[in-house]
Amino acid sequence: MPSVNRRSFLAASAAATVLPLAPDLGFLAPLSRLAAADARLDPDRVRLSSSIEALVKLIRGTPRTKVIPVFIEQLKAGLSYHDFLAALFLATVEHGDPHQVAGIYSAHRVASEARVEERLLPLFWALDRIARGFEEEDLRKRPELGGELPGGDRAQDVFAGAMKGLDPEAAERAIVALARARGSRQAMSLLWEHGARRVEGTLGHHPIMAANTWRTLEALGWQHAEPVLRYLAGAFATSESDRTYLPNLERARKTLPALRAGWTAGEPSRGATLELFAVVREGRTDDACDLACAQLTAGVKAGSLWDAVHLAAADLIFRYRTGGSLIGGYLVHAVTSTNALRCGFDCSGEDRARLLLLLQGVGVLGDLFVARARKEDQLRAMSLVDLRAVPGDPAGAKADVFAMLPRKTNVYPSEEPRGAREMSDAASRRAFVLVQDAAGKAGFLRSARSLLCVKATTDPHDLKYPVAAFEDAAVVSPEWSPYLLASSVHALHGAASEDSAVLVEARQALK
Repeated sequence: MPSVNRRSFLAASAAATVLPLAPDLGFLAPLSRLAAADARLDPDRVRLSSSIEALVKLIRGTPRTKVIPVFIEQLKAGLSYHDFLAALFLATVEHGDPHQVAGIYSAHRVASEARVEERLLPLFWALDRIARGFEEEDLRKRPELGGELPGGDRAQDVFAGAMKGLDPEAAERAIVALARARGSRQAMSLLWEHGARRVEGTLGHHPIMAANTWRTLEALGWQHAEPVLRYLAGAFATSESDRTYLPNLERARKTLPALRAGWTAGEPSRGATLELFAVVREGRTDDACDLACAQLTAGVKAGSLWDAVHLAAADLIFRYRTGGSLIGGYLVHAVTSTNALRCGFDCSGEDRARLLLLLQGVGVLGDLFVARARKEDQLRAMSLVDLRAVPGDPAGAKADVFAMLPRKTNVYPSEEPRGAREMSDAASRRAFVLVQDAAGKAGFLRSARSLLCVKATTDPHDLKYPVAAFEDAAVVSPEWSPYLLASSVHALHGAASEDSAVLVEARQALK
């Protein structure tokens, strides 16, 4: 999903100084410069050529414990970043699990914004996950599509009937017919609405799969869309809708005719954002959805409502009683699922679907995340918007932020070190001071990404959550960006986390 002022934002990030919090990666520099000097992609090159097919077979046939050293040898022999990423992507398509496809987007996003000597580590992370997937779940590949495809003129009606009737086989045939008749992008656009109808029951994974699949295909080529479209259509057609879905469909039907031209714009309204934020964070779902419709009808732009959604999701991370790995059990999905719904809003060309995605973003926070955290008595009596930047010299703040954070693992359940919550809170406040200006924000993001490259565990959220959180911070109104970045600290890796297994394996292989 393109971000606001992305070019200047990344240029500033690239110029930022990186603090010496992460391990020395000098041993990777020669290999990285050879393979990863250019992370730009040409989707037309991502095809199953004989050389790429051989790499996919190598991924599938190599035991997970040996796959990192094997691909280091490939890189030494001249394998490029582009072909490495293409092979990873096509291997996930062959595996058939969009969770794996989504992981490729996260890995590439982190790699493309990392220092050159770090750039291969997210790809090693993705390689390790794919190899694990083939070892543990080698039956995910879709069977051959059976039955007769509907004609192109009937396919959309057949698809709508299949989704309503919860008929996955008919939905798969119809989406393939649509993709062949009208193009994969148009077929995929029909899935946005259906990916949003069951957010609560899937912890947000349906919209997350739709969004990250779209992003990955945009980067690596829509010629590979058909098996992924089949998987998504089949998965979405097996799921009953959330409680909020049908009421929000009706709200969208009634509200859309009353909206003014340009209602989807990003124009900020501080008062409207804080009004909606207050109702969402109280868990008053129906009131929040009704308020959102009233605000839009009164002329408030959708960007202000999305500001409230992203702020409320970040607020849940900020005021949860525990941090680090314990948040990862489910609450990071408040950020990743609303980020995915926002992606659908930005990418869909149909106003009714866009309004529905926005209303589902409002609704899922209260009905799922606020309700569950309250039931478990896990929300502290504090608010993200009460953070204040204390005047002072922020020199050294980057080091302070990431040195303060407690060790984070991927063990569930786990116990935090004594005082860990206080450490994270202090780091969050320090980060809020740091990111008030462009230079501080760029330095914070650069250091955070460096630590992601070298500390990420096998937990997929270690990369998927920060990618979503940093995207949200880039697309909200400038006033709210520091709040989202300060909240993200609670679920990031700091210097105390152990080096990632793939980094250790790469170091051993290159000795």
